Amino acid sequence: MIEILPGSGNHLLCVRFTGTLDRGSYRDVLKPRIESLLQRHATLRVLVLMDESFKGWTLSGGWANTLFDLKHRRDFDKVAMVGAPKWESLCVKALAALLMKGELRTFRRDQLGDAWNWLRA
Repeated sequence: MIEILPGSGNHLLCVRFTGTLDRGSYRDVLKPRIESLLQRHATLRVLVLMDESFKGWTLSGGWANTLFDLKHRRDFDKVAMVGAPKWESLCVKALAALLMKGELRTFRRDQLGDAWNWLRA
């Protein structure tokens, strides 16, 4: 599930990933919010909090994530990934270097405040 968190506003979006993400999570929650924000802002700053209950993606969810990332690769100024497992952090950084225009940083869960500060700077 993808949940929009408090603290989101203007060009800043904070989301929490819980459980297992499927295609509907992107279609019903993330896509409409991103598209709405992009109508008002040229680029966005995004914080993704991977909850301890986050298990990953279904096959269709993984594909939806890949397509989403490709479509919006130029729309994100900064992305902070918080709480990702080490393997996920390494994969995300490698793909971001190839696909994203903006900057991506990973943070441990106990560095949530640092992630917010970085996004706001």
